[in-house]
Formats: sequence, structure tokens, C-alpha cells
Amino acid sequence: MKGHFLRDYILFLAPAVILPVGLYLFDNSVPGANLFKIGLLLPLVMLAMKGLSGFFPEENLKERSIGRMVEYAVLQGAVAGAFLVVVASLSDPQMPISLSSDLRRFVIVIIFVSTPNFAMALHAQKKLQAE
Repeated sequence: MKGHFLRDYILFLAPAVILPVGLYLFDNSVPGANLFKIGLLLPLVMLAMKGLSGFFPEENLKERSIGRMVEYAVLQGAVAGAFLVVVASLSDPQMPISLSSDLRRFVIVIIFVSTPNFAMALHAQKKLQAE
């Protein structure tokens, strides 16, 4: 199981770096915010196809480490944040393109989604361990 960890991250995150860098090298007039959105969209689509819960099966919750629970909560927040950044830019075409505002929005969503997801997972784990 541990051998799949690195492979999964490379498989899902490498295109998120390679595609925007390739686009920038091909045409450096593309704004940084657009490259960031392209980098967010690719893993979002890939994770949606595979399903984030496939990496963190519910039946493993009882033995899952705190680090893995934090990782899962942050990844859930990242999926929600990526979705929000992409949808926000598509819903308002007059919105000024700004990498800093997109990054800020992304991080805020990660924090607000990850915190309750982690708390709920911790509570569920304690409940399972008490049984």
C-alpha cells in the first residue's frame, strides 16, 4: 500500500505542474492566474474520475493515522478550493485576473473545508475505536 503513495501523487500532480509550465514555455503571454487555474483543473478532473475516497477507504478509518486524516481533509479542501476558483472565474468574466486573489480564495476554502472534515473524521475514528 505504501508503494502506491508516491506513484499516486506523481500520477495526479505531475500533469498539474507539467501542463502549465509547458503552456508558459510555449506562450509566455498567458497570465499566471490562468496557468494556476489550468493546473488546478487537471487534478480536479482526475480526482473526480477516480474518487478521492478511493485513496482513503472508509473501512481504514479506525486505524488511520492523524497525518493521513489531515492529508485527506486538506485534499478534500483542495478539491473544493479548486472548484471554487475555477467556477468563480467562469461565472464572472469581468473579474480581474489576479494570481494573489485566486491563491487567497483557494487557501481560505482549504481551511474552511478541511477543518470541519478533519474534526468529523477524528470524531468518527474515536467512535469506532470505542466500539
